[in-house]
Amino acid sequence: MTNSLPDPPHDDLPPLTRLQLKALFDALDCPNPAPCTHTMKETTAFLTQNRLPVDTTIAWLHENGAGCDCEVIFDTDAEWGEWAGRELVDDE
Repeated sequence: MTNSLPDPPHDDLPPLTRLQLKALFDALDCPNPAPCTHTMKETTAFLTQNRLPVDTTIAWLHENGAGCDCEVIFDTDAEWGEWAGRELVDDE
């Protein structure tokens, strides 16, 4: 049995591994989040705590539609989540 991974949505790959990107999405996608502060505060904290590249990751997230923490989930995760290994959720 082969475990096929999805192709990336486009060629602009993130500066994180699939598992690191999934961990970022999982960390930000929590139930009952605090109101968005329109910053990358939570994303920056996660990257710093996990010793991941902050500046290049934030730049990549901006290039992929995320201007703040909530947009990392609503925009970037929506496009890159499956590639990172997140399960698709049917909203119906």
